[in-house]
Amino acid sequence: MSRRRPQPPPSPSGEAGPDSRLLALFRDYGARVYGLARRCGLDPEEAEDGVQEVFLKVQRRIDTFRGEARLSTWLYQVALHTLLDHRRRVSRQTRPVPLGVLADETGEIAARAPGEGPEEAAAIEERRRLVRAALDRLPRKFREVLILRELEGLSYRDIARILGVAQGTVESRIFRGRARLGRELRRLREDLE
Repeated sequence: MSRRRPQPPPSPSGEAGPDSRLLALFRDYGARVYGLARRCGLDPEEAEDGVQEVFLKVQRRIDTFRGEARLSTWLYQVALHTLLDHRRRVSRQTRPVPLGVLADETGEIAARAPGEGPEEAAAIEERRRLVRAALDRLPRKFREVLILRELEGLSYRDIARILGVAQGTVESRIFRGRARLGRELRRLREDLE
């Protein structure tokens, strides 16, 4: 499976290319934002569109970055909200979003790991589908924190900054979100039997 490389967004002024600051941000964070888009449930083409939307928004809002948090934290905040909104718009316009993948940092998965047989690969893929479907059933406030913590590996502090809530709220949502995710996984498994 070839990995898709998201393209930098066009310059809003219609110039030949994006300015150097945006290009540098895209070079540093483009693959991570693409991976986040895939883990939010966007298919590869929609993920590319979402990445461009994120970086256009970043270009328009970069002056609002006050330096109180790391640039990556601010970027994740913009990206998460933009991608979830993009996903919601896409799902209204077309068929439901396909069950996503839980994958490496680019959002892509290998057909199978080295030394893994077809049965193991199928079982792993089925578990990924179940987790994605269970995540999709969660309310947004739980889905957001679980994606940022479990899939992106962000700290509670960074998640709190991204979402604009207290760290205790993040901890509570993660605890409650994990419990709800477990219940949803059990329901999905029961439905399959």
